[in-house]
Parts: sequence; structure tokens; C-alpha cells
Amino acid sequence: MKASIMSALSEEIDLWLDKEGTIKDGYQYEDEFINTARKVSQILLTKSLGEISSNRNKKNSRPVLGSSK
Repeated sequence: MKASIMSALSEEIDLWLDKEGTIKDGYQYEDEFINTARKVSQILLTKSLGEISSNRNKKNSRPVLGSSK
């Protein structure tokens, strides 16, 4: 999982570094930076979640106190 996340983030950072030198306008720079930050955040979140259950009502953790029913 870590390798997959690092690979995806590395690709996104490389794209940003390629774009960064060509941007001359401050507003465009800020817009591209924010878009890249959103993509990086989305990649990190989606890849770190792991496998998502098909049953959204299923409990994923054991009870901390008391007995399991």
C-alpha cells in the first residue's frame, strides 16, 4: 500500500514541478498549486482507506467495553 501511495504522489509532484516553471501569472500559479494539493490529498485519502466494505452498515471494529452480542 505504501509503495502505491508513494508512486502516485511522486507522479503528481513530478507533474507539478514540470508545470511550475512555465507559469508566469500569479493567479494561474495559485490555481494550479491548489489543484495539485487537492489531487495529492485525494490520492492520499483514497489509497490509505484500503478495501471498502460493500455493506455500509457493517461494523468494522470490535466493541471496546462489554461483551460482543
